[in-house]
Amino acid sequence: MAVKIVKDYYIKRKPKLMKDFTKHIEVASDVLKKKFPNDKINELFDEMKVEYEKLIPEIPYIGGTKNPFNTLLVGGMSSLAMFRVLEKEGFSLRDIGEFYYEFRDINNTIRKRRLEKIGKDPAQYPFESSYMDWAKKQCEISNLKNYPDDWVSDYIEGDGKTFEWGFNFHECGFYKVLKRLDDERFVPFFCLADFSEANILGFGFSRTQSLGFGAPMCDHRYVKNYKTSRGWPPDDLPEFNKSLIP
Repeated sequence: MAVKIVKDYYIKRKPKLMKDFTKHIEVASDVLKKKFPNDKINELFDEMKVEYEKLIPEIPYIGGTKNPFNTLLVGGMSSLAMFRVLEKEGFSLRDIGEFYYEFRDINNTIRKRRLEKIGKDPAQYPFESSYMDWAKKQCEISNLKNYPDDWVSDYIEGDGKTFEWGFNFHECGFYKVLKRLDDERFVPFFCLADFSEANILGFGFSRTQSLGFGAPMCDHRYVKNYKTSRGWPPDDLPEFNKSLIP
């Protein structure tokens, strides 16, 4: 299927993206204040904004808002701007990973409260039939490979015992763009964020391998009546590769 790649899609949306980014990094202040005074945090935020503005033209087009992974991709590029600045500040990879995991915990706690406020059970959304049907459809669309920088996944039916259902991701949008930008070292942090989401929202999630840690695929599994442990520190996770996060 021939699709149009809109090369200036994100450039045209830069004012909104920059406004959203300002809100995005404000959440990080709760983590950074453990290490820095407010003046230094504001200085870092200014540097992050400059870095993100440079990254906007590098965001690959995967269908815009019609693609549910678009939000994930834009958020990831926002985080990349933070990673780059923290690395320049002297943070090690492990320091950046710890920062990002705490940052994701805060964001997921906010999300959990929003879901509860509208009467949703955060621990059950992955097991709702409507969500599972949606996920199955998205996997079918991903296999059309309409956009070269998009995610590609298969829907995996569960056995009702070891897991309910899952994804096998064969291609990752984060991995592709970060590799192109020579920022591949940061990819594992996005993988570990999946454990933050499951742990905070309260649903069962397991994975034995991930593209970000050098495996040929990511085997996401959603498990009922299972408590997901924290993903940081990651050393005891089956997917962990110490050579990537020393």
